[in-house]
Amino acid sequence: MTVARLATAPPSPPLRTAVRSLFDNARSAVFFFAPDGTIFDATAGEETEASVAETVSLLARLIAACDGAVAVLAEPPFAEIDRRLAPLRLPGGAGGGAELRGFDGEEACVRRQGDLDPVRCLLARPGAVPTEVEIRDEGTSIVLKHGDHPDLVTAARVAAREAVALAPAVYAMRAGAGLTRIGFAGASLGRAMRRLMNDTTPIERIPVVFGSGPGADELHATARAFGGTSIEVGGRADHAADFALPGTNDVRWLIRDLLAELGEA
Repeated sequence: MTVARLATAPPSPPLRTAVRSLFDNARSAVFFFAPDGTIFDATAGEETEASVAETVSLLARLIAACDGAVAVLAEPPFAEIDRRLAPLRLPGGAGGGAELRGFDGEEACVRRQGDLDPVRCLLARPGAVPTEVEIRDEGTSIVLKHGDHPDLVTAARVAAREAVALAPAVYAMRAGAGLTRIGFAGASLGRAMRRLMNDTTPIERIPVVFGSGPGADELHATARAFGGTSIEVGGRADHAADFALPGTNDVRWLIRDLLAELGEA
């Protein structure tokens, strides 16, 4: 059956029903969430204690219903993801793909925190970046939070390019909404997902990916490569996903509906 891509306008019930129809065999799926913008509100200040608690509860029930086949694919490190989803400790990829955690809980790092020390030294120089740019060290990546001001965006990306030039075979930069991230070349969430799909738990399962923002297109493509389904969350018009949902509330709605279908609600 050929399914046309759906528009990114706020969904009517028929659109939601169409998305749901993809999960008739939900027990054979493995669910990947790129957290920011899908299960976490894009702006942390928009999250409430109640919404976070509901998200954690829904994910815990989905994990039980799918025999543990639920994972995250995150730009922030596992330390942050674990803190926000406590007490859950999900498998997946984090730190932009530099950190891996298998479905058996075993962890591996493609790179170590100390590998970024030359970048830290460069950014610590006086005048390396404007004082208005916040430097956030996440261990296996460094984030330059510059917002949307054109001058700050330019200055931050010049600094990031200088950092990458220290060792172009080692470092890479990725632009995001209001920030620029300096990480490692060759480490990506798409590659992390491919490795995870060869883990024991997802074998013979079909991936269902929830992503948000331009960086999610690699995940959407990876889902397609494994015969899976991808969903863009947040209303971006030029996404590469199969379907789109407006926001995190719709993701929670979809998980609740899945649980009802699985007899877990």
